[in-house]
Order: sequence, then C-alpha cells, then structure tokens
Amino acid sequence: MPAVTVRPLETERIADAIEVVCARLPDLPRAEAAMPFESPQLFPLLVRHAAHDSDDRIVGVGLVQRPGFAPPDRCGLRVIVAHDVEGSGVGAALRDSLLPLVPATIARLGTGVFDDDARSLAVARHWGFEIEKHGIESSLDLTEVAAPSALPPGVTLDEVPDLRFADRDAVESMLRASQTNPEAALGFVMSLEVFSTMLTADEQPVCVVARVDGVPAGITFGGVQSGALSIAYSGVDPAYRGRGIMRAVKERAHVVAARLGATVSNTTNEEQNVGIRRVNAELGYVVRSGIYRMVQAHHPV
Repeated sequence: MPAVTVRPLETERIADAIEVVCARLPDLPRAEAAMPFESPQLFPLLVRHAAHDSDDRIVGVGLVQRPGFAPPDRCGLRVIVAHDVEGSGVGAALRDSLLPLVPATIARLGTGVFDDDARSLAVARHWGFEIEKHGIESSLDLTEVAAPSALPPGVTLDEVPDLRFADRDAVESMLRASQTNPEAALGFVMSLEVFSTMLTADEQPVCVVARVDGVPAGITFGGVQSGALSIAYSGVDPAYRGRGIMRAVKERAHVVAARLGATVSNTTNEEQNVGIRRVNAELGYVVRSGIYRMVQAHHPV
C-alpha cells in the first residue's frame, strides 16, 4: 500500500474531497455527492475521513452517515477511492478507521454500488455486504416541459412548498397509506416532518398534492438545486390508484420545477416498483444508471 495517512476530513479540504467523489463516481449528481460535505445538518450521524498520500493529496474519502429519514438502527458506510490507487489498500484503511466509530446502536450497515462497477461490487461483497435492492435512476429533460394532461374527474392539484396544510392530519394519513413501496418495507418511512428535514439550505422545495373531491389522494415532494429537480418521494393512496393521479401530480411538479429553473428531473425507484417506473416511462424519463443498495449486519467492535 502507498504511504497514506487517514484522518478526519478538515474543513478546508472539503472541496478536494468532493472532487475525489465526483471524479470516481461521474454518474452521481454533484449535489448528491456534495451533500454530506456541504449540508452536514441533514445527517444526525456523520463521520468524515480522508486518506492523504505522501504529498498530502486526498486519494480517498470514507463516510459513516445516517440521514434523518433513515431507520435509527441503520447507517451508511461509504468508501470512495481515486482510480489511480485502487487495489492498494487505501479503501481498507478508510474502512478500518471508520468501523470503530459506528455506534453500538446501529444494527445494519448499508452501502451503494453502481450496477456497472463489477470491481466495486466484488470489494463490497468481500467486506460482507449483500445486495438488498436495485435502484433504477432515471432523468427527464425539463427544457421543454410538455403540456400537462387533462386532470381526472374530481381531481385538483395544490402546490404546497412550505408543507403547511389546513388538514395536515388528512395529508399525513394519505402519505402513510401511499407507502407500499419497497423502501418503506425496509424502514425508510416518509412523513411531512421527514420531508421538512430532507432538503439542503440551497434547495427550493417542490410539493404537489392531489385531491379527489377535496380529499388528499397523492403527493410528490422534492427539491430544485443547481438546475435539477431531485424527487424524494411520490405516492398515491391505494384507494385512489388507477385514475392517472400519479401522472398528474408529477406533471405539475415538473412545471413547478421548470419555473424554479430546473432543466432536468432526477428520480430513483426500486427495480421491482413497476407501477411508478411505468408512469416515469410514460412521462419520458430515461434510465440513466442503476445502483445496488447493499447491507450487512453490524457487530460492534
């Protein structure tokens, strides 16, 4: 292994760390890559380490992170190593520095690997991770937003970026009922309170709620930053599915995002979530990449 020193990431080296991540993971949107570095307040648990070579160049970054919407017994372990030092033990050194800092309350460690990166997948498996889910990342060009479809009978749409609802309990009830997605089954459960903690200070919130005869029926929530809409969640109460509500909600979200300066919309959906992926395809979303969500049991050291 080349001579490297692993130590906590210094504030003045944050830009260098982000550059390492973006160079190694070009399919990862920069805003997502930068989040644990530029918006640490979104992570109740966050440890950031960097590996420095003999010239003090950052050649790897390691993270222990748990965003506010994650189950309390689960956190992420991410290790990103520059291409030119892959296979030299830098990643293992970062991992070894992080594992003792994972709280004993954590039962599961998660990580992610792009599905076309066979080498990183092999490393993750060697470290004990196994594939849990397969996320499909898709994008839609918003430079020429199509005219929205006619609304289904009885359906109205509300734009509520501040998440303030006169019937908040009814909206929360709809949101809970809508979560039949695979992520919710793993404990990643959304609520209006969770939504309020998900965006960075620079993101402009986008929230569209569909109502049927005034009753909350569907919702899309996300944020616009650096010209991109990142959709955090979309769902429809099962009692109102099959009416075209999801399409209507997302079409309005696209219009709102374009108004805020977005030129692209990005979303990630589990491969087996065929309903929302079908709607995305009908709207013109194009698959950009896939990512394996991996997990292993955590045994405190």
